[in-house]
Amino acid sequence: MKSMNIAHLRAFHSVAGEGGFTKAARLLNVTQPTLSQEVKALEDTHGVLLFERSRRGVTLTEVGQALFAVTRRLFAAEQEALELLAGVRHLDGGALAVGADGPFHAVPLLAAFTRLHPGPTVTLSVGNSQTLMQGLLDTRIDVAVLADVPGDARLYVVPFRRDPVRALVPRGHRLARQRAVTVQDLAAERLVMREVGSMTRRLIERALADADLTAASALVIESREAVVEAVAAGLGVGFVSAAEFTGDPRLVLLPIAGAAVDMDEYVVCLRERRRLAVVRAFLEVARDLAAA
Repeated sequence: MKSMNIAHLRAFHSVAGEGGFTKAARLLNVTQPTLSQEVKALEDTHGVLLFERSRRGVTLTEVGQALFAVTRRLFAAEQEALELLAGVRHLDGGALAVGADGPFHAVPLLAAFTRLHPGPTVTLSVGNSQTLMQGLLDTRIDVAVLADVPGDARLYVVPFRRDPVRALVPRGHRLARQRAVTVQDLAAERLVMREVGSMTRRLIERALADADLTAASALVIESREAVVEAVAAGLGVGFVSAAEFTGDPRLVLLPIAGAAVDMDEYVVCLRERRRLAVVRAFLEVARDLAAA
């Protein structure tokens, strides 16, 4: 079996991660020819082609994509080992990449974390659950705050909070005079729904199905902000979790009676990365907030 040159692997990983030789060379503080030689040596040693090279740049081959998935785990483990051996305790520096399916739950958690630990650089990216899960598995993000958590043994999950999903109606709408709406009320209305895969949408569709009902019609919109504007414009009845609604004089928020429509939020990381000092600290803050 051929031995593995870690420097060659690191060169490949940097080019793949940065999307090109120029940025990767700058990151590693080496010349571009040196970096090219190391990647070519890796390819020649193992008889593979890792990048398709063109005037536009480089793209990973199928083998390159598979190797990149491995090197992401390899160098993430290396970083974890360094932190463990260094005995990082006070979080004077470092970085934490957080993903969230919406800012409403994540931002208060980030605020609490940075008050306690101002040293690390924190970044927040917002996306759908599928994108965030892939980011966790690829170690591009360290922790995620999301509602849709698959049963996966690779994940470490901390329950964070539960919020009811409520109906959003224009202030002049006939339903706005009620204290609550029922799924029967909703089935008679045009519904402003989020995209397929949205947890809010899945909960509403499940509540209708449990009552053996279907919506009269639906309008699909792919952002919370656009849902609010569509409802205010009279295009239908929308839905948001109670925590996401910050108030709008044009709208009324109503409970949904007779149906269990609650959204659970979790803080999630890879099980193998929960011992990283910065991740461990973030999970501790999440537990404290959940208990409060």
